[in-house]
Amino acid sequence: MRSLLVGFICFFTVPLHAAQRDNLSVWFVDSLVKVFPDSPAVTSSFELVLVTARNGHSSLQVALRSESHRLVRVRVIAPRLGNAALKVQNYRVGTVRVNSHPTDTPLDEVVRSAVGPYPDPLFPLEKEIVLEASLTEALWVSVFAPKETRAGTYRGMVEVDAGKQKSRLSFQVEVFAATVPKEQQLWVTNWFWFEHELMAKHYPKLKSDSDRYWRVLENIGRTMAEYKQNVVFVPVRTLAKAQLADGAVQYDFSLVDRWIETFDKAGMAHMIEGGHLSGRLGGGYDSPYVIPTDLVENGQMVRKDLAADDPRAEHNLREFLRQLRDHLKEKGWLSRYVQHVHDEPHGTEMPIYRRFVHIVSEELPGVPTLDAISLREDISAQEATTIWVPKLGTFDEQLAAIAAHKARGGQSWYYICLDPRGKYLNRFIDFPLIKVRLLPWVNYRYGLTGYLHGEGISGQIDRLRTFNQIGEEVSFSPPVITPSYTPTRNTTGCWYRCV
Repeated sequence: MRSLLVGFICFFTVPLHAAQRDNLSVWFVDSLVKVFPDSPAVTSSFELVLVTARNGHSSLQVALRSESHRLVRVRVIAPRLGNAALKVQNYRVGTVRVNSHPTDTPLDEVVRSAVGPYPDPLFPLEKEIVLEASLTEALWVSVFAPKETRAGTYRGMVEVDAGKQKSRLSFQVEVFAATVPKEQQLWVTNWFWFEHELMAKHYPKLKSDSDRYWRVLENIGRTMAEYKQNVVFVPVRTLAKAQLADGAVQYDFSLVDRWIETFDKAGMAHMIEGGHLSGRLGGGYDSPYVIPTDLVENGQMVRKDLAADDPRAEHNLREFLRQLRDHLKEKGWLSRYVQHVHDEPHGTEMPIYRRFVHIVSEELPGVPTLDAISLREDISAQEATTIWVPKLGTFDEQLAAIAAHKARGGQSWYYICLDPRGKYLNRFIDFPLIKVRLLPWVNYRYGLTGYLHGEGISGQIDRLRTFNQIGEEVSFSPPVITPSYTPTRNTTGCWYRCV
């Protein structure tokens, strides 16, 4: 019943209402509608109504358009019932340039055929907004009903002051007695590469201030947690430093600890997702399968990518896993740790992959393994993997295989990345937002317990740039976990509110 109710919150279509005086137009827009700079003004006499459960979010947009350059002030009066008021967060919707649509995608599957600026990032709403002539600006208002909220209809107001022109748009929020559970049942992970070396290439200040790096990570983690990400990706083989002790390899896990503790403090590390233990030479998809290996050569520690059949690779991997297990157990983290082995095993990799999954299971007994796998490959080579993560669009005819895996005690998530395209759901910026909102319903419909979003390297770098202004200057007001400046928010991520 609760799941159905939350779905109703997300899919309820809001009516439009507008106020227009002289050459300034202000109107409400459904949160599932993308507002473009050339979107025309809309007028209607209907009052906007949102619905939500307690401990749930609902959202609305306000569009503004002027035929002349002007400065306006915007104030959102929180919806109120008696002495109680709901909480609101206000943002300005920014744009990013789209130069082309996804390949293999019909034009009727994107919002519009034209390319150019598309709305997506959410920036903090300043006290004053400068409206450019003949360009539409959009504001995003997120309304939260705390779990103790009394059921009823709450009335709020958006006021726009342009000097001699003042507009007021009223709206109401109907809060139901149902409550969204505090504990999230769906596992959610978005892959971002936050290694210090990568981020320092774009943010030079991190090179001279290592503490700032960790403050940035914590602030990012807080935003992720608010968007309901509850799994933290930890590149364990990168962070763990091999040292030479009495002629043997000894691992220092202090950076692993700080990474986990940082995201723990941010409130998002409910599951610890250990990074991949193997890879491919040079990173090519069809390149040879290799194991990063720490070796002692001439009395010095060196790391080399060794072939999977090299006995030194297996020996070192087993030693690393033994030390990792002992350390996780000592820290009390073993029960929430899961381990990646190899990303998207395929072709001739399958028997190698099966062997290394067994090695990991032997050295990390009781720790689930998870990987992005393909049900079009040899399923028998993947049966031992605890958590299957097939790509959306690849398991349409393989639901029976997923059911059989679950019957054996396994789990199944799903993932999206640069695929799928066409008529499938995804989070491409030029896809309709309804496709984004439907993503968790795939989990609900098919009993898939987790969602993973992977990205290409260029996408990672572009998103990292949005963190540029998040540093130690960001202030927090406990117990609120939302940074006062969070340019990482975006409309294509708002579906996490529905979980």
